[in-house]
Amino acid sequence: MSRGNARTSPWITVGRGRELGRVRQALSTTHGVLITGEWGVGKSRLLQAALDQAAAGGADTARVSGAVPTGTTGSLAECLEQRAADSGSWVLGLDDAHLADPVATASLHALVRSGRVRVVASALSGVALPPGMSMLWVERLIERLDVPHFTRSDAARVLRARLGGQLSADCLERLWSVTRGNALLLREVADAALAEGTLREEDGIWQWRGELSVDPAGRIAALVQLRFAGLRPDERELMQLVALAEPMEADLAAVAGLGRAAESLNRSGLVVTERSGRRLRLRLTYPVYSAAVLCALPELAGRRLRRQLADAIEATGMRRHDDVRRVVGLRLAAGQTAPVEQLLPAGQSALGLHDFHRAEELARLALSQPRGEETAARARLLLGQALEGRGSHAEAERVLAGVPGPDPLKSGELIAVRVVNMAYGLDRLPEAKDVLERALKEARGPGRPLLEGAAALLGLLDDRFAEVAEAAAGPGAPASTGLVSVPAAYARTEAGDPEAALRLLAATEPAANHRFVGAAAQWVGCSAALNTAGVFQATARLDGMRWWDEGDPRERVRVALLRARLHRARGDRSAAVEELRRAGAVQAPPDWLTAPAWTLAQLAAALAEAGEHAEAVRTLVEVRAVQARSVRYPLARDGAALETALVHAHVGDRAGAIRQATAVAVAAGEAGRWAQAVTALHLAARLGVARDAAALLPDSTRFSGTTALQARHIQALARWDAEALEAVAETQAERGFLPLAAETAAQSSRTHQAVGHHRRSRAARALCREYLAAFGGTLPPWVRREDDPPADTFGSLTVREREVAALVAAGLANQEVADRLSVSVRTVENHLHRAYGKLGITTRAELAGRLDPPLEPRAEPRADAAPVGRPR
Repeated sequence: MSRGNARTSPWITVGRGRELGRVRQALSTTHGVLITGEWGVGKSRLLQAALDQAAAGGADTARVSGAVPTGTTGSLAECLEQRAADSGSWVLGLDDAHLADPVATASLHALVRSGRVRVVASALSGVALPPGMSMLWVERLIERLDVPHFTRSDAARVLRARLGGQLSADCLERLWSVTRGNALLLREVADAALAEGTLREEDGIWQWRGELSVDPAGRIAALVQLRFAGLRPDERELMQLVALAEPMEADLAAVAGLGRAAESLNRSGLVVTERSGRRLRLRLTYPVYSAAVLCALPELAGRRLRRQLADAIEATGMRRHDDVRRVVGLRLAAGQTAPVEQLLPAGQSALGLHDFHRAEELARLALSQPRGEETAARARLLLGQALEGRGSHAEAERVLAGVPGPDPLKSGELIAVRVVNMAYGLDRLPEAKDVLERALKEARGPGRPLLEGAAALLGLLDDRFAEVAEAAAGPGAPASTGLVSVPAAYARTEAGDPEAALRLLAATEPAANHRFVGAAAQWVGCSAALNTAGVFQATARLDGMRWWDEGDPRERVRVALLRARLHRARGDRSAAVEELRRAGAVQAPPDWLTAPAWTLAQLAAALAEAGEHAEAVRTLVEVRAVQARSVRYPLARDGAALETALVHAHVGDRAGAIRQATAVAVAAGEAGRWAQAVTALHLAARLGVARDAAALLPDSTRFSGTTALQARHIQALARWDAEALEAVAETQAERGFLPLAAETAAQSSRTHQAVGHHRRSRAARALCREYLAAFGGTLPPWVRREDDPPADTFGSLTVREREVAALVAAGLANQEVADRLSVSVRTVENHLHRAYGKLGITTRAELAGRLDPPLEPRAEPRADAAPVGRPR
């Protein structure tokens, strides 16, 4: 249950701090504001909050709705008539201004022009306004404020206020995804899930268990049906078809006669279009709409429409990679059967989409039908992969070990799947290596490259990066398929030589029959490009990967992680947080490119960089919980530790951050992961121990790209070489690393100042300001001047006091905090008491106000600033 007064507080407006600030400013500098936005974004609540603010400031206020017909009580015309004799200025709240009477809005226009009335109005986006309202904006008498849907970060604040506690990454992403950040739907879905008990607190974190369900007699269904009021029969049928098969191709024969309905639904905002290559597809605007449509769909009508859709998709030739899966799913739901020849491809497609429950269902259905030995083996392999994806690794091992066949030892795919499940899922790496080695001794033919690829993945898991990097060396090496060369390129990037990684990828033959190897190759290539050419070329590579928009969710996670790295590199912290929230929510099997704890640690670091320090610390607590149930993976372990060190640096624990970064550098260096080792030393040097960091650097001539540049930066800091720092800053800016360039320029300025070169110090400081303006950010706390205001509430607290304070501020009781941190309640109370004393507060409410302040307007990049480091 929610704590305190979370249920009755205006929690929806928590995420509208920026908009309320804009409204307040407009009322003080102009004659008012017009709030526009799509249905359900919270325009009316924002309008009321603005009126409450004005009333609290002593203004006389009134509120009417444009939907009330003229001549009736409460209409705009009646309000203006009653107020005609008022001599003082007052504030009018006009909701649904697009529905207001034109004559009344003309009168309002005259009153506003005369200065007698200030107005806060709301209207739907894309809808024509009465002339009087339009003229207010055109004549610049009032400002216009477009209210967007909540971002994931805004939704996190809103839901934390509603629930009184922290949400898991998965819970937040699911609530955001089904509502797309629509404020009204977010409230209704959260309340419905709370009432059902599917949204509940577990170990101090809110989780959403189960599927989205819509009660036909509940509020969500009633709300959606009101939104659908007035639809024609053909529009309702199209809504049902799209809900059953979304995304649905616009040119399917089943909807050929519903083109007019598609156009009208698109105009009204109920159906949206999206491009997939040359195909135009239809979706309902919100997943909640689909759930509401399907819960109200009669069974017989549902069967008829599913058969109709299946026939239409089959008539297109089923050329899309998931058409077979869609047809099989539609026919089974319609009570029909599907041949085993379709069940297995459909299961493979479901597997690629991480629909593991459906893949398991189809595999078991295929095993229940008459089949040959080869088909049975394929079905059991599919079943094992589905169980692995669900996290049932022990059962998957039993299924995979018992796959029938004349010689299972020679089945490259089977052994590859099995050993990866053993190593990544069951933490039985020695046994997996033994099975793989025996299989490699006897393997011949097309199955062998799969085994060699599995050996490379196990090498990464076992921290044998040098061995994996060399596996692709020399003519005739198994790298030609990409199954080895892609992990080898990854290993070379981690070894600090991304240029060698790019050369290896360029020489690799396309893996036409291994789609996900090709995907991984593009991922590794983009990462290597970031570490060589910089942000701009890596972004161009990533933007060219149009097919990422669909397919394996794990691939989407990989791309989200890449995008987050690019955003963080160029200083777009809020965008990085959005990407990492999405990536951290995907429940994917263990993987060599991604690890859940590492992903969450990156989210924590991005939150710290964005100034969300309390949530960053709370996220680190979740990181430790995930690590405790994860398979040992040194690269991911050290990666998470390095991000943790960055969080500690941002919240004021510089000494702890240095210790942790140095430990990562030593461990990574011993394993030959020099890119990670140098990155850790780079952080330690930036935090003030450059000479110690430089002493741990190996011969930097072995490095290329970003790793070489970081080594130069460390050495320049160690020597207090201001000119070398200037050169490093220029290179960082050219490659798009703007926050780092600003930091390095500030270091150069300070170094020049220390030796009396005041003119050059001022020039470096001006360059620092230019870089900061280019991305709209600030310097990190460790390079701020002593006279700068404190940037962090946490500054005076110890690490444990920060954790306790952050969890208490999120709404957890002392016992819950103790359970989360594995300490006693008395220990929690002691830490909390000391934190109160250091922060000068006495209550939990004051603590929450200090650590989770209301959302304020973000600093935006200067509008006229050209991208630094790129041609102007």
